[in-house]
Amino acid sequence: MHRLRWRSALGPTVFALVSIALLIYDHLNRRIDELVFWLTLGLIVTVFVRMVETVRRQSAALRERERETLNDPLTGLGNSRMLSSDLDTVCARHGERWALVLFELDGLQAHSDRFGSAAGDELLRRAAHTLVHAVEPLNGAVYRIETTRLAALVPCGESRGEEIVLAVTAALGEGETDSGVGRLHGAVTIPEEAEERSTALQIAGQRLAAHKQRQHRSARRQAHAVLIAALCARQPELRDHLRGVTYRAIALARRLGVGVNEIDDIALASDLQDVGLLAVPESILDKEAPLGEFETAAIRSHTVDGERIIAAAPGLVPIAALVRSSAERFDGTGYPDGLAGEGIPLGSRIIAVSVAFAALTARRPYRAGMNGEEALAELRRCAGTQFDPRIVDALAADLAEEATPVGAPG
Repeated sequence: MHRLRWRSALGPTVFALVSIALLIYDHLNRRIDELVFWLTLGLIVTVFVRMVETVRRQSAALRERERETLNDPLTGLGNSRMLSSDLDTVCARHGERWALVLFELDGLQAHSDRFGSAAGDELLRRAAHTLVHAVEPLNGAVYRIETTRLAALVPCGESRGEEIVLAVTAALGEGETDSGVGRLHGAVTIPEEAEERSTALQIAGQRLAAHKQRQHRSARRQAHAVLIAALCARQPELRDHLRGVTYRAIALARRLGVGVNEIDDIALASDLQDVGLLAVPESILDKEAPLGEFETAAIRSHTVDGERIIAAAPGLVPIAALVRSSAERFDGTGYPDGLAGEGIPLGSRIIAVSVAFAALTARRPYRAGMNGEEALAELRRCAGTQFDPRIVDALAADLAEEATPVGAPG
């Protein structure tokens, strides 16, 4: 590349040399006088020097541009293009063993949104520096390949690939434990598990995604367990009610063809739909007399309070949205946002029917619970106003199926 850049100066250089040679020849043969000779020679040399300087500056600019296309400006690390190039080189070296590790700083964007982009950039630079410090003694290289992703390419030598991966991932996991930003990874060994760049990146990416899914599921469950424990510690009688609501919500979601991930969200939201009651004074919850205007407003705000409490756990943000809308009515007269029809999240509509059915069939100190048929009749009466008719129909199908003896003809 360097030779190609200076090749453009070859023609002008030859022209300048020929011009100087002719000028000297004419001068020696007395065809031009002394003053004209030196002036012309000076002009040729000046033009040639300027031309060389121009080529030098252009070459420097091209080198800088080339460096920028292969390096990340924030961290100074190689970028995805450089990683691709290096992977091609590594995969072509038969007999050498390498480990490719992809890292994701999970929650970095949320950290930047909360504390500012400068704080996010600084955290990323520190993570990159930590990774470089761990990889350099192993003769490896570090790259920033996406906004929140880093990569390390490390020779294994005689070591097992798992040992190299463990050493690298352990180093990155040591710092920033209080930042709320997780360190997820996915690794692949070359050539044992992949012999081509695309295959290596695909396998490492899939393993990173699987790690991320496991971490999120674990974090969701832990946050859910803490909130349920707090709610039931205050109102122990809610436990059986919540179990009934969650069971019914899952059954309805399955009957309506909801996907597995969405069903998990609905199940967690069903369990947590009353968590906003933690923000309501016990004097209001335990009051037997009719509630006043202020007290009614406090009760009606529990879905918004529930959203706020639940959303404090990043993994539960989708659940928080379902809880917020769980008191909306199909005709738009519900709260807190007055949503109507399909504008209400499907999960929230399912929860509303499940909560109502559980409440109608529950035994109370002042009345016996309805049976399934009576509760269904009441829900049908409110279908189209309070409840989504399609979900009430799904409940009817569910109850009919439950009432049919196993082995009986459908």
